[in-house]
Amino acid sequence: MNHYILLIVISISLAASGMLSLTSFHKANAFEPIAVIELFTSQGCSSCPPADKLLSKTLVEAREEGSKIFALSYHVDYWNRLGWADPFSNKKYSDRQNMYASVLNPGTVYTPQMIVNGTQEFVGSDENKLDNALKEALQQNSDAAFKNFVITTNPEKPAQVQYELEGDFQNCNVLIALVSLKETTEVKRGENSGRTLENENVVRELVSAKAGPSGEINLRSANSIIKNNAAIVGFIQQSDNLKIIGAVMKAL
Repeated sequence: MNHYILLIVISISLAASGMLSLTSFHKANAFEPIAVIELFTSQGCSSCPPADKLLSKTLVEAREEGSKIFALSYHVDYWNRLGWADPFSNKKYSDRQNMYASVLNPGTVYTPQMIVNGTQEFVGSDENKLDNALKEALQQNSDAAFKNFVITTNPEKPAQVQYELEGDFQNCNVLIALVSLKETTEVKRGENSGRTLENENVVRELVSAKAGPSGEINLRSANSIIKNNAAIVGFIQQSDNLKIIGAVMKAL
């Protein structure tokens, strides 16, 4: 009988130890909350400037509060036919927006459109919806993070980004975006003709690779961006549902 009781005590102890180990594992892999805002916009769209201004305002507030909010402004190309060819537009960014439409409800493509952490979409000028989406995102720990993020620049070579990941990044992609921190454009034609537009965190190049413990990505456009006006944003995105689970940013 005593041996039986002893076995029960040992079993309970082992189970408790296992639970503690599992809890410790989860805590060790629960990273700081982040929010990645992706704005799909165009200088040829008269509805977009308010969304561009909202993005700028949000970035100012994030810097003041020290929030881990990252912003990417993608200029789509499908409004170039309205008379103004957006100098920052790229079909690749329109394709990315269509990729989201294939996963998110209601599955529509429009400008301005904001998507937060790859899971919530809404009209890009809707401040209330943006605030709610950011609040929700910043209450959830991230599943993965960049352990190291090193950028090497050389005037004669593409910028090189070397990174190491930690956490749960299975079935994910690593995306590296080169952004202009601020761009000012005098629009001479189209729906915004005569206006001077300011855009922040304008994506100039976007490269994707399958996530692994470590990796290296080259950005060929980095040397064409004015120094002190550029940064590189890295983020980890699940392949199936497009949820973003980790991010980092460094200025050049």
